[in-house]
Amino acid sequence: MSQLAVEGTPGNPLFDVEPCSFEGTWLGAARRLRAVARRAHAEVVFVHTDREHLVASAAYRLGSHAPVVRRVPDGRMVAMHRSGRVATWLAPTSFMFSSEQDLRATILPRRAKTSIVTPLGVRPVQPPLAGIEQGDGERFGEYIVCVHDASARSRAVAAIRTVAMLAPRHPELQLVITGDAGYEDDLRMQAAALGIPRRITFLGDRADELHVMRDARLGWVVADSDTAVYGILDFMSLGVPVLAVEDTVAQRYVLPDITGVLVPADDANLTAAAAAALLSNDERRITMGDAARSRVSREFQEAKMIDGFERAAADMVHPASRRR
Repeated sequence: MSQLAVEGTPGNPLFDVEPCSFEGTWLGAARRLRAVARRAHAEVVFVHTDREHLVASAAYRLGSHAPVVRRVPDGRMVAMHRSGRVATWLAPTSFMFSSEQDLRATILPRRAKTSIVTPLGVRPVQPPLAGIEQGDGERFGEYIVCVHDASARSRAVAAIRTVAMLAPRHPELQLVITGDAGYEDDLRMQAAALGIPRRITFLGDRADELHVMRDARLGWVVADSDTAVYGILDFMSLGVPVLAVEDTVAQRYVLPDITGVLVPADDANLTAAAAAALLSNDERRITMGDAARSRVSREFQEAKMIDGFERAAADMVHPASRRR
């Protein structure tokens, strides 16, 4: 959202970003959200979790008059506890999914108003540039970027083990890990135990991560759900072949041996073989990268995702137009 706000016309950002704390009690958070919604003349509130859903629904009852759209993360079903069910009863609620498979796998609450499917998308980017220089002046030679999250601890360990296997044949190879998952110290210990601590760099969450990803030899995604999808789509839009785990949402976005390679989870041997085959074949990597960029520009456009959010909001604000 902050990126969109910056990229609006001078003095006229695309979005107003106004903070609203959800800390403390849910009722206190609902009162604060009501005030923000009234001040911004909000017509709908998008939420992701049971607590957010309850706060937004309570704000609706308290007078915000903004119905709720609950977006379900990619690859997940609606997991509603008591607070989520109460929230659906308190305010008109629509549910948004990223795929038809997720929608079909979910039993919607009885009081749900409607549902919509809106795949995630990214903005097309320019072809890769020669060389990389980050904001802090760091430089990498031959490197792989790995995207991880809190769900990917064992898969991230397998990635480090794989780099250790690749090290003898690729003495300059580096693994750059992005994302903040809270278990980086464990991964550092794993790298030290394998004798490759200097080959692993942890960047955490960075605003310039696309610049880091741009010249990667491979894009390695060990995360799941939305983090995985955005990582995959960003790599593909940059023309970087993707290496991903086959039992995650990656299989919806990566065409095996066309835009990337899917590997078994936690199997360092097979992953090392797949990575080595790509690293040693520049022509194959370039062909995959071109196919990946074309697939993103054709099927996973940011504009289509934004249109989906607009339709979800319009369905709640003007349901009669949806029926027509």
